[in-house]
Amino acid sequence: MLDPQEAFKSNYLVCGLPPEAISEVWAMGIQETHLARETLIRINEKSSDLFVVLDGNVQVLTQDGDVLAEPGPGSVLGEMSLIDDRPRSAEVVCLSLTKVARIPAKLLRGYMNSNRQVGFVILANLARVLSGRLRIADMKIDTLQDGGDPWKNSL
Repeated sequence: MLDPQEAFKSNYLVCGLPPEAISEVWAMGIQETHLARETLIRINEKSSDLFVVLDGNVQVLTQDGDVLAEPGPGSVLGEMSLIDDRPRSAEVVCLSLTKVARIPAKLLRGYMNSNRQVGFVILANLARVLSGRLRIADMKIDTLQDGGDPWKNSL
């Protein structure tokens, strides 16, 4: 198992931050351990805390149970609710014994507000990743809307 703080340093949220800022964000995190099949985030839950996977793997699911992703160590979860303060849009279930750092939204937002340069880098990192995800979703939607035969190029 990777040292939890080393796993934390590999997440995109803190990319480009000086070591002291990474340590300050790390210090806000509450380390939690969750069992396999335990739900970490529930759809429509009113919570904006951010999670960083330190060890183990989780599954991100739609309301219909479709698998969106299976993130592992260094992955960030819950960034949409952190930004827009709206209920959770996906379910996250642990696939194995999973260790996370839960960063309370109120603490992180306060820190970002009082350390504007660090806050800017964190927001830019979040925007970059969310923008990439939106581009992928747009491409998938475009493919579905083509109206063509989905099996056309499958053989």
